[in-house]
Amino acid sequence: MINLIKKYKLLLTLLISGWVFIILFSSVLAVEELENNQKFFLDTYYDYSARTEITATLKKVSDNAYFYVEDDYWNLLTTLQQTEYIENIDKLANEFDKTIYPSLTYFYGSEWNPGIDNDSRMTILLTKLKSNAGGYFNEKDEKNSAQEPMSNSREMIYLNATQITNPLIYSLLAHEMQHLISWNQKERLRGIRDEVWLNELRSEYAPTVCGYDSDYVGSNLERRIEDFLANPFDSLTEWRGERFDYPSVNIFGHYLAEQYGEEIVGMTAKNNKVGTESIEQALKDKGYNIEFSKLFNQWTIASYLNDKLLYGGIYGYKNPYLKGNLFVSPISYSIVSANVINISQDIKDWAPHWYRFINKQDAYTITKDLELEFEGAMGNNFNVFYIIDYLNQAKDPIIGNLNLVNQQGMLKIPDFKNTFDSITIIVSNQSKISNFTNNDPVNPFNLSVATTLFQEHVGLPGSIELVKPEDYGLKEGDLIRAEGDFDIFIINQYGHKRLFLNPEIFNMYRHLGGWSAVKTVKPATRDAFRTSNYYRYVDSPKVYEVEVTGGDTGIFHWLNMTGEQFLAKARPESIFIINKAELDWYPKGADKTSL
Repeated sequence: MINLIKKYKLLLTLLISGWVFIILFSSVLAVEELENNQKFFLDTYYDYSARTEITATLKKVSDNAYFYVEDDYWNLLTTLQQTEYIENIDKLANEFDKTIYPSLTYFYGSEWNPGIDNDSRMTILLTKLKSNAGGYFNEKDEKNSAQEPMSNSREMIYLNATQITNPLIYSLLAHEMQHLISWNQKERLRGIRDEVWLNELRSEYAPTVCGYDSDYVGSNLERRIEDFLANPFDSLTEWRGERFDYPSVNIFGHYLAEQYGEEIVGMTAKNNKVGTESIEQALKDKGYNIEFSKLFNQWTIASYLNDKLLYGGIYGYKNPYLKGNLFVSPISYSIVSANVINISQDIKDWAPHWYRFINKQDAYTITKDLELEFEGAMGNNFNVFYIIDYLNQAKDPIIGNLNLVNQQGMLKIPDFKNTFDSITIIVSNQSKISNFTNNDPVNPFNLSVATTLFQEHVGLPGSIELVKPEDYGLKEGDLIRAEGDFDIFIINQYGHKRLFLNPEIFNMYRHLGGWSAVKTVKPATRDAFRTSNYYRYVDSPKVYEVEVTGGDTGIFHWLNMTGEQFLAKARPESIFIINKAELDWYPKGADKTSL
């Protein structure tokens, strides 16, 4: 590498078969000289002693970056420490060129290149920052000195010089690199400023994009999970730049990527929307029609249950580290005889709160029923979800949402004492949907839970409608198959799907359009619809359950039970109507008297 020339143009003359070809390289190739000393302006908020400027020396030139080290910090190192420091810079530079830069520019888009300084390399300055600061990006540097006197006028990232030996240094650099990219993609190219929380979400996901969260111990993901479990009640959208702001956007970003494809996260950097609308737009561009509110509510339930076997995995995580470590501990209360519990709470928007009420009633309790009342401050948009766990752990929990009228609602649970282990309530307010700040207002609510004895018949609470075909750009009756899979399903409007066991059965329904009507979807879309094995012939009330006995074979079992027995475990919306040809095709096995 020629380090003596900073900027030059090359005129190349080629002689080929007597012809003269003149090629003018008009693009600028900039190479700064090693040991070059520069003055840099600093952001006093991050600097360890609120300095406004320093001098630093160029210690490494890589394919994509210049690495400068602050002089005052460098001069305090011993000769041995300086040698080791250079070795660590070499490792950082190599990782930046081979992994961080190509991975993030592919995933999120390019930074401004060649940028304000007309140089394809960016600058990475290692300087001493506050002990709790890993690094930062300053958008002032993207302006010239006439526009901003304190600008360094170059694409630039600042890293804490004290962290050079910290294994997290690569994640810190990836985090700040995403901010540099987002500034170009959102502000320079599209003229919009994204919400801080979403910008930070992308940066928190950047180490995962680069593969740095694959080794869990000591990773950025590990520390975020630990902090999230220590304080899961922080607002997702309010941003103060404090320790507990980062975990929620990190975990939410991972949930979004797992459920709908990680490219969704990258796409939010490249559309012309901001905040919640940017996520909704990215989902829509991928064929999903899901409101941010629904996505948020699913995440709050998943972070408590974390059960990937429920409802196609929508209430669980797939990442082994998230799957094995992330279980929110709710604020817990015990339900005993003649019990009344009152909770008054102020919460921020998009700050979920979990409350669990555990059945501790004894055999002599008369007030065996449970009544829950919620009242939120008027003018808000409270969302209240419940998860009711059976004493019989073999049964799936009841998951539903409380219907609020004028921010008020009531839930009645019959025979709570003898039927259920607990009820968990998840409360969030979702009034504000944009223009979030570092100090958003709080909104009050009251929640009361009381044991009682109902004088009238009360049915069990219902479960929410989890999936709608339109959420995925589909409709009732569509035929789908997942990429890489030949199994064909038909879906209904209630979020269920049924399998066509073999081509012979599929051809019994030619009116559906045949093979050309089958839509190919992502595996996650297929899995979001719950597979049902309950069938009913159109002209008969009998309900059958299919038992798959082989790749293309199965047996029908008549569910010889009462409607109440069926509804205790399943729902009528899961029953698919079949024709006579399919009914006759299946051999009939022994009746089933229970599910």
